Amino acid sequence: MHSFNEHHAELKGFSEYYHETIFPLLAAQDGQRREALSKAKLYGAGIIIFALCIAAALYLSSGQTNFIIFILFGSGMGVFALYTWLMKSVRGETKDKIVGGICTYVGWTFQAKAVDIPDLALLSLHGLMPKGYQEKKTGGIDWNAGKRASFEDQMSGEAHGAQFTSVETHLERKSDDKWVTAFRGQLMTLTFPRQFLGTTVVLRDKGMFQRKKRGDMKRVGLVDPVFEKIFEAYSTDQVESRYLLDPVFMQKLVDLERSVDGKNIRFGFLDGKLFIVVETPNRFEAGSMLKPLTAPDRTQKILDEVGAVYDIVDGVMKPRG
Repeated sequence: MHSFNEHHAELKGFSEYYHETIFPLLAAQDGQRREALSKAKLYGAGIIIFALCIAAALYLSSGQTNFIIFILFGSGMGVFALYTWLMKSVRGETKDKIVGGICTYVGWTFQAKAVDIPDLALLSLHGLMPKGYQEKKTGGIDWNAGKRASFEDQMSGEAHGAQFTSVETHLERKSDDKWVTAFRGQLMTLTFPRQFLGTTVVLRDKGMFQRKKRGDMKRVGLVDPVFEKIFEAYSTDQVESRYLLDPVFMQKLVDLERSVDGKNIRFGFLDGKLFIVVETPNRFEAGSMLKPLTAPDRTQKILDEVGAVYDIVDGVMKPRG
C-alpha cells in the first residue's frame, strides 16, 4: 500500500482511505482512459497521414514547399484538439474522484463548478480585485466590454469553528484581440472568530503611489515596520483596525502566501466576513492522461494543493497557542 505524505493532522490516515475508497474508483475508470487514448492515437495517426498526403500532392503539383509547415502545424493542432476532446470527460471525472474524495475525508464539500460566486463588485470596490467584473442582480455576470470570468473548484467546510468557502477564480480581459489573464488564484471567504464593525482592507504596498484615503477609509499605520514595507492598510475604524491587524495575524498572512506558492496576498474585513485573495497557478487538475489514473503522484499533487487550502484556513483560524 502506498503511503502518501499526509501534511496535516486532519489528513492522517488518508492513505488507508485512498486505497479503500478512491483507488477502486480510479482503477475502474482507467479502462475509459486507455480506450480514449487508443482512439486518440488511431485518429491522430489518420490526421497526420492525411495531412502528409495533402502536402505531398500539393508539392508534386506546384513544387512549392513553404506551405508544408503550415499543413503540418495544422495537423498537429488537430491531433491535440482531438486528444483534449476525447480525454475531457475522463479528466473531469478523475478530478471529481480525487479532489472530491480528499474533501470528503476532511469533512468538506467539493463542487467542480462553483455555485457561490464571489461578490466581485464588493471586492473590486475596495481594491482587492480588478474592476469591471460586475455580477447582475438578476443572476450571471454583467460584463463590461472585453471582460470575462470563470469560477471553479469550490471547497466549503468548517475549521476551528468557522465556516469558509474557497473558489478558484480566473478573470480575463481582451487585449489586441487576445484574452489575457487579469487575475488567477484563490478567493476565500471566512467567518472570522473576532467581531468587527468597521471596514478594513490590507493591500500590497505601492510605495510613493500610496493613497491617504480609499473612499471613506483612512490610511492605517502598521505596528511592525516589516509589514509596513509589504502592505498598506485602510480602515473606517482606526482603533478596531489596530486590534485586528496585530503582528501575529499579519505574520500568518505572509506565511500563507509562501505556503501556497502564491503572490500578492491581500485581504479585507468586509460586511462581517474576512476575504482573502491570493494569486496562484491553476490548481486541482487531474494531470496527464498518458499514465494510469492510479499513479500515486497524481493524487499526491492534488493532496498537496488541498493541503495548501487548509494552510490558509488553519493559518487564519487556528487558535493561538
